[in-house]
Amino acid sequence: MDGRGLTRAAVLGASLAVLAVRRVLDDMARREQERRRAFRLNDAESADDGLRRIARGQIDGALDELGDADGGDPSEAVHEARKGFKRLRATVRLARDDLGDDVYRRENAAFRDVGRRLSGVRDAKVMVETLDALGKRYADELPARPFAGFRAALVREQKAAHEELRRDEATLRDVRADLEDARARVATWPLSDGAGHAILAPGFRRIYRRGRKEFRAAAADTNAESLHELRKRVKDLRYTGQVVGPVAPKRVRKLAKRANTLADVIGDDHDLAVLREAAAERAGTLEGDELQRLQELVDRRRARLQRKALKSAKKLYAPKPREIARLVEQAPV
Repeated sequence: MDGRGLTRAAVLGASLAVLAVRRVLDDMARREQERRRAFRLNDAESADDGLRRIARGQIDGALDELGDADGGDPSEAVHEARKGFKRLRATVRLARDDLGDDVYRRENAAFRDVGRRLSGVRDAKVMVETLDALGKRYADELPARPFAGFRAALVREQKAAHEELRRDEATLRDVRADLEDARARVATWPLSDGAGHAILAPGFRRIYRRGRKEFRAAAADTNAESLHELRKRVKDLRYTGQVVGPVAPKRVRKLAKRANTLADVIGDDHDLAVLREAAAERAGTLEGDELQRLQELVDRRRARLQRKALKSAKKLYAPKPREIARLVEQAPV
């Protein structure tokens, strides 16, 4: 090999070495970000350190998602950001006893209000997806392209919501500013320094007890509102179970998994209730007996989902709240 060949080989080797180092560094950075944003406590951190890390991680994740919402389809970015807000609200509920009522109410309201400001674009997409899923489930009972006029109207509304969010730069800018402010407040949360994970047991017990109460209300009077309230409490249990699961007995992780499944079932029921209402409001987009047919299918599907949800909720909330709290009290200090 002549001198030029050796030089090219050396340059190529150096370039490959740089790329290899870059991949290693990128991989290390990714793992570090995953560690910092992990929605769970671990044995190596106190409750206060863990809760602050978790809160910052959820806020950072939402900021990243909303940064990507400026271009393309913003619905998924908004959806992921709003899930982060729900996890944040569950986290402050878990820590309520240590935070104090004033700080809890302030932070819960802040994350609730931010989520509401971004609800339109995701809600429009969910209605289209729910209608499509209903049509697929009962395809053998429906003509090709069922409820076409209604679906077209929903798609137009979805696109309009996307365009409105793209144009409304002020909303995204204000939401990001609110999240930056919330992130700065995390450092001031009055959490007990160096406290063990067992201090979260009262909050976990309260969340479980509230869910148990909502289950009884839904079982006594099953309707869209009572089930929606139950779903919110079930999701709190799911998220807080994720937080404390790694440092608590295995049963807590099983509890969170069951709550996750139940929340999805009730969520499907809620989406169908919203779809039914939307169809009635847009009856002009439905031909002949389409509105009646759609309502019949929605009611049939909802009846099955509600039976499944109440059966699962009965099992989920069978243990006493104190029994559940003991599982978190057993967490290592």
